Amino acid sequence: MVFRRQLRCGFDAASLAFRRSLRNGFGVNDMAKVANNSIVSEVLSEARELAGQRRFWLTLVTAGLVIGLTGPFGTYDTLPVVVRIGYWLAVVCLTYWLGYLVSFAVASLAEDRGMDPRLSLAIGALVAALPVTAGLAGLHMLVLDVPFWADAKRLLPYVAIITLTLAALSEGLANSGAHPATLTKAKLAGAAPDSAWLDELPAHLGRELILLQAQDHYVRARTDRGETLIRTTLQDAARDLGDYGVRVHRSWWVARHAIRGFRYRAGMPVVVLHDGLELPVGRSYRRALRQALEP
Repeated sequence: MVFRRQLRCGFDAASLAFRRSLRNGFGVNDMAKVANNSIVSEVLSEARELAGQRRFWLTLVTAGLVIGLTGPFGTYDTLPVVVRIGYWLAVVCLTYWLGYLVSFAVASLAEDRGMDPRLSLAIGALVAALPVTAGLAGLHMLVLDVPFWADAKRLLPYVAIITLTLAALSEGLANSGAHPATLTKAKLAGAAPDSAWLDELPAHLGRELILLQAQDHYVRARTDRGETLIRTTLQDAARDLGDYGVRVHRSWWVARHAIRGFRYRAGMPVVVLHDGLELPVGRSYRRALRQALEP
C-alpha cells in the first residue's frame, strides 16, 4: 500500500508539473511539441491506471512468487529462497513496466504519424526489448555476477520474441472487446449546447458542432450546416469544450452526440459517426473513447 501511494504521488506530481508547462510554455506555433507531450501525458496516465489496480499488482506478485519458487535459469541452486523470490519479483516488475510503457509510448508516436497500427505495435515491442534486456542484464550482473554485455547479447533475441508475443496477445485481447454489438451507444450527456467555445462558430453554421480537425495553426470545425477554419489548437479547443466531445486522434476531435460506434477495419481502429464517416483512433486516445462509448 505504501509503495502504491508513493508511486501514485510521484505520478501526480509529474503530471501536475507537466500540465503547468503546457499552460505556460506552449502556444499555437508548437503543434509538434503538443503532439509529443500528449503522448507523455498518456503514458503517465497509463502508469497511474495500472498502479491503481489491485488485480494488476496481484498478477505481478503471483507471477514473481511462482517464478521465484521454481528458480529458472540456474537461480534455484545459486540463490537462497528469500533472495531468489525477491530477485524474481524485481525482474517481473521491472520487465513489465519497462516493456509495456516503452512499447505503448513508441507505438503511439508511430501510429500518430500515420504508421499502420500493427506495424507500430511491432516497432514498439522491439524498441521496448532494448531497455528490458538492459534491465535484466544489469540485474544479472549485480546478483549473479554475470558480464553485462555478454549477457545482454544472449538475452536480446529471447526478450524481443517475448515482447512481440505479449504485445500481440495484449492487442488481441483489446480488439476482442471492440465489436460494434457491444459498443454502439455513446453517452449523450455532455457539455451544454451553449458552451462558451461554440461562440467561435459563425452564426450561419449554427451550434451543432460535429467534429474538429487540426490543420496547422487552425482547426477545421464542422457542424450540421457546414464548416469553417478557426485559429486555435485542437488541444485548446478540446479542453474548452470539455465533456461535449472526445479527442480520438492527434488530428481529430468528435462531439459525443455524433458517435455511433467503434470498430476495427483491416486492423485499424476507427470511430463511426452518425453519418457513416469513419475516423482513425490513435492508440493514446482509445481509453477515453471507450469510456465515452460505455452504455
